[in-house]
Amino acid sequence: MRTEKKCPHCQVWTKWEKQPTDCCTSCGGLLDEIALVEKTEREEKDRVFRENDFFRVRDDDNFLMVFVRKTGWVLHAIFAAIAWAFLWFVTTFSG
Repeated sequence: MRTEKKCPHCQVWTKWEKQPTDCCTSCGGLLDEIALVEKTEREEKDRVFRENDFFRVRDDDNFLMVFVRKTGWVLHAIFAAIAWAFLWFVTTFSG
């Protein structure tokens, strides 16, 4: 199915693949600048989150740090399971 979008710069209808990087065939301007900005912001936030994630094992970690990160992740999962079970118990049998 063919999709077209009106260029916000030159007001000419052009072919649109629904990608943030699609450009107008007439003037070469971006068809959806807002989507491109949102996509780059999302990618930057994801990159920063991955860099700051304590439990993610990095390539340059030594054996001790890998052990600490994996042990921390397991303890975190156990704590979350206990907290979930406690909350389930309290909400189910509260009345």
